[in-house]
Amino acid sequence: MTKNIKVIFDRKNQAAKSGVGKIEIRIYLKEGERKFETVGEATPENSEAAMQSKTIIAKVKHYEQIIQAMKLFNEDMTIENFNNHIYTAQVPSKPEDKVLFKGNDLRQSFIEFCREHFENEGLAKNSVKDFNVVFNALEESGCLNTLADLTKVNVLAWDAWLRMGNKRSDYTIYGYHKKVKKYTKLLWQLEMIESDPYQYVKFPKGSNKERNPLNEKELLKIRNVSCKGYLERARDRFVFMAYTGLAYCDMELFDFKTMTEKRKDYTYIDGARLKTGSKFFTPILPPAMEVLKKYDYQLPPITNQKLNEYCHLLEDLCQIRKPVTCHIARHSFATLMLSYGFTLEEVKKMLGHKDIKTTQIYAKLSTQVLEDSVAKKLKRLR
Repeated sequence: MTKNIKVIFDRKNQAAKSGVGKIEIRIYLKEGERKFETVGEATPENSEAAMQSKTIIAKVKHYEQIIQAMKLFNEDMTIENFNNHIYTAQVPSKPEDKVLFKGNDLRQSFIEFCREHFENEGLAKNSVKDFNVVFNALEESGCLNTLADLTKVNVLAWDAWLRMGNKRSDYTIYGYHKKVKKYTKLLWQLEMIESDPYQYVKFPKGSNKERNPLNEKELLKIRNVSCKGYLERARDRFVFMAYTGLAYCDMELFDFKTMTEKRKDYTYIDGARLKTGSKFFTPILPPAMEVLKKYDYQLPPITNQKLNEYCHLLEDLCQIRKPVTCHIARHSFATLMLSYGFTLEEVKKMLGHKDIKTTQIYAKLSTQVLEDSVAKKLKRLR
């Protein structure tokens, strides 16, 4: 079977005469429908390295994804149709036509446009990091490089690239599309492109992995387990998060002297989420206060990656049949507070959620809590 896309060197044997040959991409769609696109020049000695350049590899991937999308929609495999997907929405050639695009050059970089906008939107540091992950992937895919590339077929090619190797879930991929769609919509609203390609496609939203919080008995196991050195310090960090509800990034910013205040019997952390900027006000429960006293109110340093690695060791050491991670500590705090009768609104304030719907994710009672509640409330049932 002939490969649809192939990079070839010196097809016309010019290197023997001039010392330099052309690097071309051969696009084969079906018998009688093929084309060659020149993408560079090289000497025979450096041709292999030149053919493996990031630019050429990205273009090959892009063309392969266009062909995949054409097959998906049962399009006639002709060079004309292939070219239509590459050259759709080219720059208007007549000056009077440019009013449709308000003077825009559709050859400008879509990725640069997106980066400039989200880096200047005042987003939280973690949100900027998330956007960079998405647009680094988009850049690697080579699917939506310029404004002219913003077509339905190319968006489908981007989706196909994201699904290669089954490394990402539907939920994750939907999040990638959501971030890209934000800027295709903006370009359309600014009349910089004729239409938003996401108007013509729909992707499965999927569902996030269900979190499995630790119950009070499992938290006690972790608190009481005998361990030393790095593992002990990691355990204490986990306990602090599980009894304050702080996320790892917010724990890293925690400063006892400037961020706490005493109210009656408890000390509270008064802060703002790094991820969203929303305010939270949460009590430091006794087990977390014990950790602070142990380290003279300065938590021992450890990276997020290392902390999660040690948490999995604690998981095995305590024979807990659930994933033990930094985020599970926060989730465990939320469900613990709900099990002790705190309302969703109160837990929302503790966790610093902007929307009560986010807090509702945590409102899943454990079997033991449900059993206790039934025994207490239905004891007089006749």
